[in-house]
Amino acid sequence: MLTRAQWYVFAVASMAWLFDCLDQQLFNLARDAAMEQLLVDKSRATEFGPYTTSVFLLGWATGGLIFGALGDRYGRAKVLTFCVLLYSICTGLSSFSTGFVDFCVYRFITGVGVGGVFGLAVALVAESVPDRARAPALGLLQSLSAFGNIAAGLIGMGIGLWAANHMLPGGLKPWQMMFMVGAAPAFLCVFIIGRLKEPQKWVDAQAAE
Repeated sequence: MLTRAQWYVFAVASMAWLFDCLDQQLFNLARDAAMEQLLVDKSRATEFGPYTTSVFLLGWATGGLIFGALGDRYGRAKVLTFCVLLYSICTGLSSFSTGFVDFCVYRFITGVGVGGVFGLAVALVAESVPDRARAPALGLLQSLSAFGNIAAGLIGMGIGLWAANHMLPGGLKPWQMMFMVGAAPAFLCVFIIGRLKEPQKWVDAQAAE
C-alpha cells in the first residue's frame, strides 16, 4: 500500500504527464491551421508544418538531457515545477505567434519543457514509491497519460463546434483557442506541483555527497 504522500506524488506526476500529452496532441491538431495563417505563401503550409514538429521534437530531446541533469543536481520536484511552468507559458504564447519563426521558437521551448517533464516525473515516482510498487506505478503512470490524448481530441471537437457556430471569443482562430486551452490546466498544475517535497532517496543521496 502507498501512503497518502506517495499517492499525492503519483497523482501529481500523472497530471504532469497528462497535460504533456494534451499539449502534444493539441499541437498536432492545430499545426496545419496555424501554418495556413502564419505563412505568407499559404500553399506551403503542408510543407512547413512538419518543420515545426521537428523543432518541437528537437526541443523535447534537449529538455530531456538538460533538465534530467538539473533534476539530479537541484531536485526533481523543483525542476519539474519549472518545466511545467515553461511549457504551459510557451503553449499559451504560441497562440499569439505572428509568423513562422516565432511560432517555432515557442514550440521549441515548449518541447524543452515537455521533454523535461517526462523524465523528471518518472524519476520522481520511481524514487518516491516502495520498490515493490515501482513497476506497477510507472506502468499506470504511462497508461494514465492516454487521457491527455483523449482530452485533446474532445477539446478539438468542442472548439470546432464553437467555431462553426461563430462562438469563439475575441475573433480568435480555432488553432489559437486550442493553444490557450492547453496552457490553462498546465499552468494551474504548477501550484499543485509546487507543494511536492523532494524524494527521500534524493535527499539522502545529496547528503552522502
